[in-house]
Amino acid sequence: MHAPFQEMERSMPMANKSHAVFGIAAILVLAGNAQAESPAALAWVQDPDSIIRVDGSDAGTSANFYSFSRLIHSSGGPGPILIFNCQAMSTGQHSLNAAVQLDPDNAYEENPSERLHLLNVSVTLTIDGSKKSERFKYHPASSKIIPHNKAVAKQLYNAVVQGSDVSLKVKGKTYDLALPGKDPVFVSFAKTCPTTNGGKFDPAIVEQAGIAATADPN
Repeated sequence: MHAPFQEMERSMPMANKSHAVFGIAAILVLAGNAQAESPAALAWVQDPDSIIRVDGSDAGTSANFYSFSRLIHSSGGPGPILIFNCQAMSTGQHSLNAAVQLDPDNAYEENPSERLHLLNVSVTLTIDGSKKSERFKYHPASSKIIPHNKAVAKQLYNAVVQGSDVSLKVKGKTYDLALPGKDPVFVSFAKTCPTTNGGKFDPAIVEQAGIAATADPN
């Protein structure tokens, strides 16, 4: 059974790419860690799906396009939480995104600030002994870091698939990621996301959210 949908409306100029990037950062920062429902063993947990209606300058008419978002996060480990996000738009664009919540007990999403304050930080990412320096966006209030380079999300995804060891060095402190394996939640995420399933997206997911009922009948 899929997690329940959450539908949100957001007016966003279609040509402004920076707004879309900021929107993904906001989704990742506000992602909950669902500590109360997390299993004791290492596992992936799926958060509620969301549909964002994106309007252009002609606000008030039917949406220009929709963006589907699915989030899963690691659970059951003693350290940081890895979050994967899949974005799939009705225009055909899609992306795989990732974030790491350094403090697993942080509960920023329960009382978030209206202003999203992001800093830049250098992070040493080590996968199976191979080190690489990457730039991340850092949100101190939630302890979440988000890579600037989209390729990092794919590297972390592949690390799960291959069972790799992953660690992050942030501000002089090293964090080991306890990554769950390819359990049913992860496999479902991989099969749903166009970035990881070869470009396929089932429009029925959008229809199930009742999007068609919100369209302008005129």
